[in-house]
Amino acid sequence: MHLHALVPVLAFLQAEPDPIRAEIGRLQRNFQGLIWGFVAAWVILLLYTLMLMLRERKIRREMERLKSMLQEGGKQ
Repeated sequence: MHLHALVPVLAFLQAEPDPIRAEIGRLQRNFQGLIWGFVAAWVILLLYTLMLMLRERKIRREMERLKSMLQEGGKQ
């Protein structure tokens, strides 16, 4: 095997990275970060909504309990 046959292979291995491929990689990382941001926002929104629903349920039960106490107090 002759050394001059390896010159194109060595030149390819030492070449600068393709700027288009580098930009595509950067955009993919940015897009992945954007997706994770949206996932986090939706999870936070879902948890907040569930928390509000639980609070509303608790307040409704308390109101019903107070109504029944008032009705029982008015009967006496």
